[in-house]
Amino acid sequence: MQKTPTHRTCSTVAALLAVAAVMPVTLTVANAGEGGGSYSGLAQKEMIRRQNAVATSDKLRDEGREAYAKGDYKVAVDKYKAALDVLPDAPMVQDRRTYLTQVLADGSSALGESYRKVGKYDEARQLANDVLALNPNNIQAKTLIEYLDDPIRTNPALTYQHTQNTDEVRRKLYIAEGNYNLGKFDDAHKTYEDVLRLDPYNKAARRGMEVVAQARADYYRAAYDQTRAQLLAEVDRAWELAVPPLVTEDLTGNGPAVATSGATAIFTKLRTINIPVIDFDNTSVEEAIDFLRVRAAEYDTTEIDPAKKGINFVIRKPRASGGADAGVDADAGAGLGAAANPGALRIDQLSLRNVPLSEVLRYICEKTKLRFKVDDYAVTLVPATETGEDLINRTFNVPPDFLARLGGGEGASGGGAAAADDPFASGGGGTGGAGIKPRPKIGDLLKERGVADVAGASATLTGSKLVVRNTPTNIDMIESLVQSVVTDAPKQVKISTKFVEISQENTDELGFDWIVSPFGLSANQVFASGGTVGNGQSRTNADFIGEIAGVTIPGIPADPSTDVSNIMTAGNRSGLGAINRNSIDAILNNSDRSDTSASPAPGIAALTGLFSDGQVQMIMRGLAQKKGTDLMTAPSITARSGEKALIEIIREFIYPTEYEPPELPNSIGSSFTNGGGLGGIGGGASSFPVTPATPTSFETRNTGITLEIEPTIGGNDFVIDLRFAPEIVEFEGFVNYGSPIQSPATDFLGNPTTVTITENRIEMPVFSTRRVTTALTIYDGYTVAVGGLMREDVQTVEDSVPIFGDIPIVGRLFQSRAENRIKSNLIIFVTAQIIDATGRPLRGVDAAPQAPANEAAMIGGGAAGPDLLPPPPAQ
Repeated sequence: MQKTPTHRTCSTVAALLAVAAVMPVTLTVANAGEGGGSYSGLAQKEMIRRQNAVATSDKLRDEGREAYAKGDYKVAVDKYKAALDVLPDAPMVQDRRTYLTQVLADGSSALGESYRKVGKYDEARQLANDVLALNPNNIQAKTLIEYLDDPIRTNPALTYQHTQNTDEVRRKLYIAEGNYNLGKFDDAHKTYEDVLRLDPYNKAARRGMEVVAQARADYYRAAYDQTRAQLLAEVDRAWELAVPPLVTEDLTGNGPAVATSGATAIFTKLRTINIPVIDFDNTSVEEAIDFLRVRAAEYDTTEIDPAKKGINFVIRKPRASGGADAGVDADAGAGLGAAANPGALRIDQLSLRNVPLSEVLRYICEKTKLRFKVDDYAVTLVPATETGEDLINRTFNVPPDFLARLGGGEGASGGGAAAADDPFASGGGGTGGAGIKPRPKIGDLLKERGVADVAGASATLTGSKLVVRNTPTNIDMIESLVQSVVTDAPKQVKISTKFVEISQENTDELGFDWIVSPFGLSANQVFASGGTVGNGQSRTNADFIGEIAGVTIPGIPADPSTDVSNIMTAGNRSGLGAINRNSIDAILNNSDRSDTSASPAPGIAALTGLFSDGQVQMIMRGLAQKKGTDLMTAPSITARSGEKALIEIIREFIYPTEYEPPELPNSIGSSFTNGGGLGGIGGGASSFPVTPATPTSFETRNTGITLEIEPTIGGNDFVIDLRFAPEIVEFEGFVNYGSPIQSPATDFLGNPTTVTITENRIEMPVFSTRRVTTALTIYDGYTVAVGGLMREDVQTVEDSVPIFGDIPIVGRLFQSRAENRIKSNLIIFVTAQIIDATGRPLRGVDAAPQAPANEAAMIGGGAAGPDLLPPPPAQ
């Protein structure tokens, strides 16, 4: 028997595959009978089955070859095994079996090698053993087993899970990079975190997260720059005085009619249906009601559906336990005492023209001692003696903030007495808000809104469910309240208060000072010179040039404490002696409570003349100053309608209010001698252990901005009733009410002097306050000026030297003129704007888009829950 080599080259395998593909299949089955020309039926079936099996095997073999060519070794091996399983065990197909065995070994070896690379060591070894079981001399299987046993070629620590994780890590890294390129930094960061969960030491993920963080930081820096620029622009924008828009809306509050239902709708029909002619003459109540029933359907213009036109009327007999004729006038001919059935009562005479249906019913009830009440579906006529109404249960779906929008939020009154309290009263010490108050009960709020108190009635609010047990009339009123709250979208009011203060100070001064030293006028030595200071403004050597070119001018002493003499213009005021500041500023600037000299204006030019027997000096003093201060403070706050809100941007300033007096000793404690003076002359000084004034009591004052408001939106969502109290408090400085404690002493030369033992400062603060407390009505988005103060202080000084100042032209050199003008304008503006729950205004270019029609219909139908909320803003 010729042996087929176990390992063939690729060309040999390809040639055999081609021959097998075109080789015809011929099966010969020997006939057991002699001379038979045909096969038996069973033999034919067996022959056909084997032919089909061979065809199926060939098909599976071809599919396995295609999978092997594509590198899908697992599919190829499965196909080859299936082909071997269905191939008949017959000598005629032995060549096919041999071929399939060989290709199965090749496919298994290739699959085992791929398993070895991904860590499926057990599966690879099993495949190699299976191949060796078919062909013990298979080189590929033996090589695969050698590789599996070699730790250098095959990493023993490698697992298939690690290989899968590696592929997943590679895929997620690509996804994260794609998210980063698309600007989806959050998704990219999350994907990198997924990578680190699979591979905790993946550097690419960490570097990617670093790049994402850097991109985020770049965005945040851009957002910071944009926010800062926008906020600075808002500061500049706050200086703008808004131009009021034109009023283009109906401010009367008469909007379109709102559809109602139940008893409210019947009440509306009773008021709107007018009966042209009423002529009742000895007519029974039942006949009158039949007449009104027909006329109500005829003249009902509020309904479009014919089936809903008109009003249902019911006449109810007296209750057995109620005492039908109790309390009824017995001698009234039409009273209930005459008939037990109210429908049989007679209307003696009633003639009316163009009267509402409700008035017709009132007249009928007055004549027949009846009364009518309205429920959800009909008008019922009952005896006047029946005053009670049945209690019914009703459940309403309300929004989560129903209690606050009904008037029970923080700061809302919980009862009638609390409503009269001052909403701007201090909450205790002025150090902050009063905290969150407990919410009032829903029953109390309904009573405040007009729902009558009925015995046995109750109301419970749990989440978004309002369960009410009450009379039909009160149920209708509660339904109207719920509908008015539910259909009204959540609204808030943004209040901006603006304090704009502009001040300008202009100071102009021009004056002259003359010093004339004594000089002779004749040979008899008659001398002339300037005058003395007297009660005028003193001058010192610091106000003049004391030495010109090394020559000392007589009359200007070297001692700064000695006034200048020989001055002609001492009576002319200048500088601080001409322009006075207000008293408080003067005290704040002189906190030591010491005497300060009013210095003159600075000299800008000098002219000095030196003669043989006299000198003349002229100083020109001039001043031109302009100082402006622009102050703009714009606190703003947002609050819900009908609720008080408070914003405080403050610093708590603690200052003393009471001082203990200073304590002085009764005797001198000690003394010391200084022997190192000039020429050995010594001096002595005493030590006084003095306790200065000590603060013992303190108070706290809030400095900064405080804004307290209580807005109320009108029914037409355009008018805002506003009560507000803005306040700005600033600390100006301290005023010293103490005086220094001094003691006599001697210096080292023995000259008497004084020594300040303690300054004994008793300081009290000075605050400036800008406050407005008012109530006003303002349109949505409008700005009004609620206060202002314009002021101008003018100080004019014109001093001159007598005689010399009256000389034309030259006299100006002996005059001093000063003018100081202080102009200030303080205006307080308030702007009110209605905004929705997203913070966008209700009107204007920045207004929020309107809710879709189906949402409005859903809200109008009483639906509650998530549908009541506006759609989230687009991302």
